Amino acid sequence: MIRLPAVFLLLSLVLPYLFAGCAPVTARPDVDLELAAKEAAIQKRMAVESRMKKFWRLSDVSLSVLEHGTALCADRVTYYLGMDTNSVDNVPDEWRQAYKDALHLGDRVRVTRVFANTPAAAAGFQPGDIVLMINGEKVETGDDAYAKFTRQLHEQLNTGEPVSFWVERDGVPVALNAHPAKRCDYAVVMSEDTVVNAYADGDSVVVTKGMMDYVENDDELALVVGHEMGHNVMGHISKQAGNRFIGAVLDGLIAGVTGVYTNNFANAAGMLYSQDFEQEADYMGVYFMERAGYDSTGAPNFWRRMGADNPYAIGHATTHPTSAYRYVFLEKCSKEVKEKEKEGQNLLPNMEELKTASK
Repeated sequence: MIRLPAVFLLLSLVLPYLFAGCAPVTARPDVDLELAAKEAAIQKRMAVESRMKKFWRLSDVSLSVLEHGTALCADRVTYYLGMDTNSVDNVPDEWRQAYKDALHLGDRVRVTRVFANTPAAAAGFQPGDIVLMINGEKVETGDDAYAKFTRQLHEQLNTGEPVSFWVERDGVPVALNAHPAKRCDYAVVMSEDTVVNAYADGDSVVVTKGMMDYVENDDELALVVGHEMGHNVMGHISKQAGNRFIGAVLDGLIAGVTGVYTNNFANAAGMLYSQDFEQEADYMGVYFMERAGYDSTGAPNFWRRMGADNPYAIGHATTHPTSAYRYVFLEKCSKEVKEKEKEGQNLLPNMEELKTASK
């Protein structure tokens, strides 16, 4: 009897000869593995730069939407400064060198971006500043330094009071004082997915890299963020979950009689009002974007392009209204908002006209 390791050894000797006829036959140039490694480092740095460019664009637009949309967010309000920070301990090991190369990160918390017209910009923060102290407390370095810094900063921001900083700029300590501003208490994040998509989960808005590439301008991006914020502030996620739970109860009752659990009622109930929810989110989205200073006039064109790229959606409504319907609806929404602006009215949605407001 031949033992298993011996079989593997025999195969390793025989297989190259068995498949020799299927092997490449061209005389290819040799590749210097050191050069390939250097090229990998270049491509990783480029990947980081590309990702951060998209992320910063999303942050720039979403910060404005969140700040100027507080009147639409009820009690879901928090405080923010408006700068992006990072350190290498917050980055996966295999990407640390790329982030060092692209953003000059080290083991200390560094400001990588300061967004215009924010408290951080007003306070005088600059990209490259190394954060040393917050309200007299030292900012740590080492393992979990960035997570500790984030908690430390949020504790101070949550008071709503001015926050003092010491930063290091070009080797020189600099004192800064920031006055936090209010914004809607929802996170807006970017996923690595290349599919053209965006969604809300009740607490956050997620925009894919694919969507970031698809939107043609910041007005369209503000429409996307505003639409998902509409889902959040109108409680659509919890309403759908509640509907689904009721359906699941019916499925359970039927299963108790038949012995078969189908999940049919749960799935159907979860889709109740889905088209109305989408329309409501479109309506709210126009108000979110206009309050933030973006122009909704061209917003309907987003859905005209969507229809052109996805022809089935032009005339077939599923869980969402058709792209043609959404184009016409957004035209009316934009007209409503523009008339309110012209008349000097406060930009607040007409809640009594929202079909699902009381559902």
